[in-house]
Amino acid sequence: MLERKVRHALEVLERFKDWQHKYVMFSGGKDSLVCLDLCHKAWGDGFKVIYIEVTGNTHPECTKYVYDIVDEYGVELVHLKHGEDFFDVLKVYGYPSVFWAGSRWCMHRFKDRPMAKFVKENHLTITVSGIKPGDSPRRRAWIFKNVVGGVVSQPKKACWGRVQVYPLYNWERDDVWIYINEKALPVNPLYKEIGGAGNCLICPAMKEFEFVAVKRKCPEFFCKWRKVHEKLRQDYAEGRPRGMRVVFHRFDRWYELYCRNKTLSCFCEVVGR
Repeated sequence: MLERKVRHALEVLERFKDWQHKYVMFSGGKDSLVCLDLCHKAWGDGFKVIYIEVTGNTHPECTKYVYDIVDEYGVELVHLKHGEDFFDVLKVYGYPSVFWAGSRWCMHRFKDRPMAKFVKENHLTITVSGIKPGDSPRRRAWIFKNVVGGVVSQPKKACWGRVQVYPLYNWERDDVWIYINEKALPVNPLYKEIGGAGNCLICPAMKEFEFVAVKRKCPEFFCKWRKVHEKLRQDYAEGRPRGMRVVFHRFDRWYELYCRNKTLSCFCEVVGR
């Protein structure tokens, strides 16, 4: 089954082998790692890699990993980032939505804006991304509606490429890990530490175990989050709620569970609260 999916992914990519201005989106995560490897098989070094750092909310080990991997593949890396700090914006707007695209300021400010600026100043025809139906029910529905044969040829967001290719559009989560293990691809070491790539550490879609992992393994980021959340908490209590309430309440429950205890006060003192 996986062999068929790999062959199909390579066939999709092969269609664009002779096109100019091809870019692979690489976040440092497992899915984009597989896409990078597939593109290298199909295109050799005839493409560039775009890495978008979420300023203030990306672990430096993720950035280091991206540079190391791209160097191994021998292709050019384009490192983009927005000028504002994630936690400064979080304090002003509150938590973004995980459901409504119009409320996802994190995506708009920290991903779309750097991409739009880059596209304005450079030629960009094709982008390859690692989204797949196994990511979430919403992602599955989006792929079913918009992706035809692994390609979106008339995308709503032109800043992500006039042609957007999704070679993993019919892959599931296990397919990705099997491919990585079979090819012995070097996975971002942060997966063992926090269960993810660390490109966006505090995320409105994060799960409770990921939150706890950030608390334990990334104290400097966790304490930046706590300071902002306490400000949002105060605003909420004073009748000035910000952002998506359902996301705020989820983080507030975790704040109550994991933050209001003696161990955390010592924890934060270590990083200079």
